[in-house]
Amino acid sequence: MLTLLTLLQLTSATAFAQNDPDPDPDPDPAVEADEAPPVKEEVNQKDGYGVGLLPALNFNSDEGFGYGVIGTLYRYKDKTRPYKYALTARFFLTTRQVNAHMVRLDLLDLGGLPIRVTARADYFSALAQNFCGYVGDNHCGPDADQISEDAADAEGLTGAERDDFLRRYYLMRYTETALNIQTRTKLKDLPHKREILAGYRYSYYIPGVFNDQAPWAGSLYDVAYFSEGETGGVSVLQLGMVYDNRDNEPAPNSGYWSEFSFRGATRLWGSNWTYGGVNLTHRQYVTIVPDKLVSATRAVADVTVGDLPTQDLVRVGGLQDYSAIGGQNGGRGLRAWRLAGQVKGLVQQEVRWTFARISPGTQRFDFGVLGFIDAGVAARAADRLDENDASFGTGGGLRITWNENFIVRADFGFSPIEDWSTKSYINLDHIF
Repeated sequence: MLTLLTLLQLTSATAFAQNDPDPDPDPDPAVEADEAPPVKEEVNQKDGYGVGLLPALNFNSDEGFGYGVIGTLYRYKDKTRPYKYALTARFFLTTRQVNAHMVRLDLLDLGGLPIRVTARADYFSALAQNFCGYVGDNHCGPDADQISEDAADAEGLTGAERDDFLRRYYLMRYTETALNIQTRTKLKDLPHKREILAGYRYSYYIPGVFNDQAPWAGSLYDVAYFSEGETGGVSVLQLGMVYDNRDNEPAPNSGYWSEFSFRGATRLWGSNWTYGGVNLTHRQYVTIVPDKLVSATRAVADVTVGDLPTQDLVRVGGLQDYSAIGGQNGGRGLRAWRLAGQVKGLVQQEVRWTFARISPGTQRFDFGVLGFIDAGVAARAADRLDENDASFGTGGGLRITWNENFIVRADFGFSPIEDWSTKSYINLDHIF
């Protein structure tokens, strides 16, 4: 029902763009000479604007039902792919008291130079973030309920106070205010595009809310991990390379995306924590049946060393900002942050089938289904690889693509580590 409601709202939203009346009469000879998948021509090209605006209704098993509004203004010009710039704003709340508000500006070919800048400001606050401790501690194993019951007994709790304690024992609350700026300088255009990645992120963490800056009293996080406190700012610089040969950036049918990056935080540039990290990510897209069936793969290796706050311990480096292992972006079927360690490996495989397309007026909507498997392994640290855990999740989902830029997904995952209980994710972000 929620998926249908989202679809009806999506199709009733406003969008417009001026189509390019004439195809390019002079194809780039370098493209023809290089053996690579042809770059797909976008639906909304050459000059004009596009608007995506709809209520941000979603659900996932970690955050509950979400509601708010999200809107994006696209500017199409000079055949810059996938747009010249995009301005996105989101106001979003959930029934598990998550606040996730964001403004993002994505600028391509800034000032006529081969530079892409993406600037994003976030405010995030959660009262019910899953927390099972760090890999190797096995707090959420078969004895999880008994461990929390014993903790409540030790506190001498009864009645409603005991119920609240048990409900929050494997949860943590925190607030994050963040600014993230990523730049990509193009060394070579498609095919086989190459870019230099440089970025900066500053996140300020509060272990609670502004008027109560503390974890849930007596929770696993409070007792086992919070002794030194985790209030402060992390200031992270990032540098790397990106290799891109996708035929269509928002919804690829063929090609690849590879990136490797180094990141570091230190007091020298304003961080309360000092650590370093490396990320290697590869995505591969293979057309099985033209315009119908696509195989999509993402493989990630991420290692950090040093002193990290919990929120960065579960974060993955690179251009995308997401957490793993567990949750809607980095381990569907597992609760978010289920496997938390400094060494992470993740493989995600999807098969995507587009079963229908409609083109009302100048708009285009693609409707598809998919099946997936997400498998991950995490270790406590690079020098503690023997303390590790691994699991997988599998499932399927639905996907609606509007003009190849605006994508709505509904995924449903299951994992043996969660006793095969259903984890649902309805969101407006395409994970890869």
